[in-house]
Amino acid sequence: MQQDALWFVQALPLFFITAATTHLVVSFMQTIMHRMLGHHPIGGRLFRNHINFHHSYYSKDHLVSRKYRAEEGNNTPFFLIPVFLAGACIYFVLPTDLFVVAAVACTASFYAHVLFDREYHVAGSRLQRFAWFRHKQELHFVHHRHADSNFAVIHFFWDRILGTYRVSDHDRVKYRSKPRIPLARSIAWPKRNRTA
Repeated sequence: MQQDALWFVQALPLFFITAATTHLVVSFMQTIMHRMLGHHPIGGRLFRNHINFHHSYYSKDHLVSRKYRAEEGNNTPFFLIPVFLAGACIYFVLPTDLFVVAAVACTASFYAHVLFDREYHVAGSRLQRFAWFRHKQELHFVHHRHADSNFAVIHFFWDRILGTYRVSDHDRVKYRSKPRIPLARSIAWPKRNRTA
């Protein structure tokens, strides 16, 4: 019993790293799928569902409704495919205890993605009381106004890395900032100090 407790305490950092890494990978996959399949004709049915239902209903100034509309054109089942494929690959690579941690983290991350997307579009969401949620919601609304930016649902730093981040109008006014140069562009083409 004491050895089991000691093993668990020693394994806890590895469990945390596995869970955090799994969440970040799922979040990145969601962002890439949303960008490449949800907003390009190559996505086929995913593209048509996303544009014809989600983006048609929640667009411009109509970004929230009393009830989330997901009965038509729901792409959630499609996002489960890479989750299961990744899970199958992880099963053969990781030991059983780490696989269980990764599976739980993957499930929680997927649930968070679905929950956030739903709560962003529901008027009077229970998460509206949190400033961090309102900020993420505004960034998501930027995506609905400008479909070529802010593809992430949870972590918008992926958009900064991919060069698709766009500052919300609220933040631009609040902080009097100019649209930021995407991180990918600033890394690829750094400014040079030119002295005459």
